[in-house]
This record gives sequence, structure tokens and C-alpha cells, in this order.
Amino acid sequence: MHVQLIPIDKQGRALDVSGRLDMHVKQVCKATAELYRTTGFVAPWIGYLAVHERKLVGACAFKSPPVKGEDVATVEIGFFTFPKFENQGIATEMVRELLTIAHAAQSPRQPRIVVVAQTEPEENASTAILRKFRFQFIDEHTDVDGELVWRWELEMPR
Repeated sequence: MHVQLIPIDKQGRALDVSGRLDMHVKQVCKATAELYRTTGFVAPWIGYLAVHERKLVGACAFKSPPVKGEDVATVEIGFFTFPKFENQGIATEMVRELLTIAHAAQSPRQPRIVVVAQTEPEENASTAILRKFRFQFIDEHTDVDGELVWRWELEMPR
């Protein structure tokens, strides 16, 4: 299976997508543009729509550019599959593509990149996908919205 990621631009438009967008896709694009206003728009650390067999099947994103610490830079990802395309391996492929982007963006002169993800505090499809890529469970904590979440991390190889 191959999933192609289509960038969502600063104005919330999906580049290279023609035709009429359904309500889910429009909402994703609008929310992504709102996120950029908060976190900034710095490619490749942006939002993407996922396309499989010419159909929009989901969305994924880096929630912001990497945040640099002393030894590492952390970048958080998010991903979801549109309901009628769930359980087909699409989310796995979206995560694979995001990790490929993060790996390609690493530079020997920059801190090592650590990719972070948050999930609901239970075993589910998202946790299974993260485990598949060898993300490590770090802790359970309350996020900025007051929700209990599990935090996962994956240190990118150089």
C-alpha cells in the first residue's frame, strides 16, 4: 500500500487536490490553518492530507516545527484516518511517511530529532501503530486541554 501526503498550505488549502472537498476535509484544512497561526508554518513541519488510490483517506501532521532542547529537538505528530477508510493500514502508512520526513530533515549539525505522539490512555489502533514503529511509552499525563493521555517517543536514527 502507498499513501501520498499532500501538503496543506498556510491558508488551509490542500495543494494538488482538485475537485470538491467533503466537509471532513474542509474542517481538517481549516483547523490546520488555525494551528499554523499558533505554531507557525515551517515546511516540512506542517499538516498533510493522505491520498490512496486517488481518494482522500485521512490526515496527519507535525503539530509544530521541532522544539530544540540541549541535546534533542522534539516534534509531535498527529494522525487519523477518515471513518470509511479505517482498519486498512492507512494510518500506519501516514506515520511511516511522517517519520520519513523527520528522518530526511535531520542534519549532523542539528540536535537529534525525537518524534512524540499522544494517544488516548488505552490500548487501541493508534498505540498498536506506534508500537509497530518502536515508539516507547513514556508516561501518562494531563495534556493542555485537561485530558489524560499517554505520551510516546521515538528517537530518530542518524
